[in-house]
Amino acid sequence: MTFDDAGTCQVTFTWTEDDPENPAREVLLRLLTAVDFAYEDGDLAGFLFERGADGVWRREMEVSSDVRASYQFCVVRDRSLRGDLPAEEEFRKILSSSILDPDNPVTIGPSTWPANAGASVLELPDALPQPWYARREGVPRGTVERHEAAGSTFWTHVPAAPADHYALAVLFDGDTWMTIDGVSTLDNLAADGVIPPTVTVLLDSIGGRERDDILLRPAALLPALLDDILPTVTRRLPVTGDPAESLLCGQSFGGLAAAEIARLAPDRFGLLLTQSGSFWRSATAPDEIDAPELLRAYERGVPVRVFQEVGTWERRLLDRNRAFHQILADRGYDVTYREYEGGHDYACWRGGLADGLITLLTKP
Repeated sequence: MTFDDAGTCQVTFTWTEDDPENPAREVLLRLLTAVDFAYEDGDLAGFLFERGADGVWRREMEVSSDVRASYQFCVVRDRSLRGDLPAEEEFRKILSSSILDPDNPVTIGPSTWPANAGASVLELPDALPQPWYARREGVPRGTVERHEAAGSTFWTHVPAAPADHYALAVLFDGDTWMTIDGVSTLDNLAADGVIPPTVTVLLDSIGGRERDDILLRPAALLPALLDDILPTVTRRLPVTGDPAESLLCGQSFGGLAAAEIARLAPDRFGLLLTQSGSFWRSATAPDEIDAPELLRAYERGVPVRVFQEVGTWERRLLDRNRAFHQILADRGYDVTYREYEGGHDYACWRGGLADGLITLLTKP
């Protein structure tokens, strides 16, 4: 990797053949989000490796020096990826057999990748700092417990130092945060004293329904959260009921759902952390969240403080997040907004989670 004064880096990825009896025909760099859009556009050429005279496959790219992105290598042995591209089902099969970069020790556990695979992480010099996500030696570990309530399953994280009063953070997609060790972020924040004592609820399944189904349907999501999940927590722990100390966090559909629940239950949640929220999505059924109507509701006013972030690689989603932020700014909301150089990616969101918790849970 080389760095220049123009704010870009020249990055070289390499891969060496590991099966000479069945050699690769193509090696594809799956840079999360960027390659997905390249496939939609019908041209993967910018992400295909070239085989050198020495037998080593290389892909050189010039990218902004503040990029952070997870990626994998797709080794394709039975077809070309130049010209006519495979149908979507075949392409997904190719992606699901991807591998980590053997030369990069920086990785992230299973998140949004096909087959729930882990990925390597590209972190360039000017990427947003992420000082809290990695597990640290000597940091006291909080207590993590798994619970069930009326068909919902979730974890609670209680910081190591006991308190007689806790703020509340509710995270959608808690199963993913668990698999990528988001608990270490919570432990580090508590140990550094940068957030108040906080009980974090990491939601797995909600009401026994599929993720996208429940996140898009507030008539089912809200009672499961308020009547089943949170009472299970508050019966055992002195968790706040003050919306000014109660936070909802979500990514993608979860970010959309968090914004809707904050609107519907302002007496319970007054803090919203949305990461790459799906504010592009219109309802396809009467009981689904309709993003245009949600944005109109925020124009009318919702009593909430907001931390909002989105990746610059996210196209339509980026545009709709900018539109949402413009509404918040025009209406005078207490909002922190940022765009990071990257995609729809937990490698970026894990830093935003920490920054959003600090920003929102620290009283203004």
